[in-house]
Order: sequence, then structure tokens, then C-alpha cells
Amino acid sequence: MTIRDILVPLGPGVDFEPQFDAAAHLARALNAQVNVVFTRPDAVMAMAGVSDMLTAAGIAVDTIEHETLIAETSAIDQFPHWRKANGLTTGAVWHERIGEIADTITDVGRVSDLIVIGKPDPYEAGSEDMFHTAIHATGRPAMIVPGRQADNPLDHVLIAWNGSLEAVHAVAGAMPMLEAAGRVSIFTMQENPHALHRHLGLIEHLDHHGIHAEWAIPSPRSGDVGLCLTQTASREGATMIVMGAYTHHRVHQFLLGGVTRHMLAHAEIPVVMMH
Repeated sequence: MTIRDILVPLGPGVDFEPQFDAAAHLARALNAQVNVVFTRPDAVMAMAGVSDMLTAAGIAVDTIEHETLIAETSAIDQFPHWRKANGLTTGAVWHERIGEIADTITDVGRVSDLIVIGKPDPYEAGSEDMFHTAIHATGRPAMIVPGRQADNPLDHVLIAWNGSLEAVHAVAGAMPMLEAAGRVSIFTMQENPHALHRHLGLIEHLDHHGIHAEWAIPSPRSGDVGLCLTQTASREGATMIVMGAYTHHRVHQFLLGGVTRHMLAHAEIPVVMMH
């Protein structure tokens, strides 16, 4: 597998600069194209979901269209400067669509190799929808970017490994990034990581792909996997984490598992997830 198409979905209210920067690092390292897709909501459709109270407060089609235009203009103005500054003159393309951003992520994400989105905001339903759609509706790995990152995310990649199907999917989806990484470490809560190594053979599997990986001993030892993972990543100087996206129940895919929720809330470096 290779990564040749990177999707950066944008919309009103999305902080696009962190996504731009992370995508630029990956595009240069992987010789990939960045497809930035700004989705403008259909104002008439949006009004259909607005309560009478908000309508009485002055929310109207014109208001939605005006705010969307401001957000889109700002992104359009910055896009060519960002593209030139990162040497992606021919490696990044701007697209526009009208509709729901979740539909854009579903349609375009399924024919992309990686989706780069911002950190979900629990107080912003749109960003949560973007995350859930990218993880559950595309079958592609998604990189969640928490904020402005000065470091190349591929300097030191930490794999969160427990042998689950989700972790397997995440490693497979991130393989081109692992191959391009400067350093790869493996985190596990197993008391004896060498026993896990012999049982699962992850190090050998990565070695067959030309990837030298080493175990990162969890610190501190704790029953809280999410806390232990973030602290280990900080101690090891990791610049990106690869992990499975877990849910409490397969039917209720919007109810996230504790480790996944912790990482979305507390990770300070990009996290590549796949379900």
C-alpha cells in the first residue's frame, strides 16, 4: 500500500492551519497529493434544522451564507500562501462542494488514502461528526491533529498495540508512514512485552517491511491505559501515535471506548486512528 491522496476536509468553523501543516509534512515525505475540500452547507437545508427560537433571534439564510462566505474566503486566501511556503505548488489542490461535510468525507474519503482532520471539539457538533464519519464510514486511516505542530509527525511514531483487529487495521493503514518514519516504537500494557513480542511477532512483521521497531516500556505502570499511553509518548518524545479506534459496542459506533476518548481529549501530538 502507498499513500498518494491525502484528504483535508474543511468547512465553516474548522481550524484549518494545523491540518494544512500536518498534511504538508506527509505529502513531502510520501510524495502524495493533498486534496483540500471546503464544503459549504446548503443554507436552505440548514435553516430547516434551526429551531423557531433561533429563527426569532435573527438566524436566517442570509446569516448562514454570510458566515460561510467569510470562513471560505479566509481559507482560500491562506491556501496559496501555505502551498507555496511548503513547496507544494503542484501537489495540493483546492476543491469546493455544497452540502454536508460528513457526506464529503464519506464520498471523497473512500477514494483517498488518508484523511487529516482537526481534533474533535465536544462543544462543536460538526467536528465530532467529521471524526466519526472519517473513522466509521470510510474504511481509511484518519490523522487527528490537535493543534499547531512544529515537528515533523514522522520523526518518531509510537504504535499503541494490543493485538486487536482495530490495532491491526491501524498499523496496516499507517504502514507507508511507518516506513517513512525516522523512528518507530511500540507501546503495550503487557507486563512482559518480550512475551507479547514472541506471541504476536509485530516486530518481525514490521521488519519484513524494512521497519526497525523497538519496545517502549510503559511509564508509569497504571491501569489507566490512555493516561499511560500519553505519558509514555511524552517521555519517549513521540511525534505521532498510531492506534485503533475503539467503541464500547459494535452497534453503537458513536459511543467511544475510554482509551479512544482519552486520546482525543488529551493527546498533544497527531494521532492516526482506524477502526
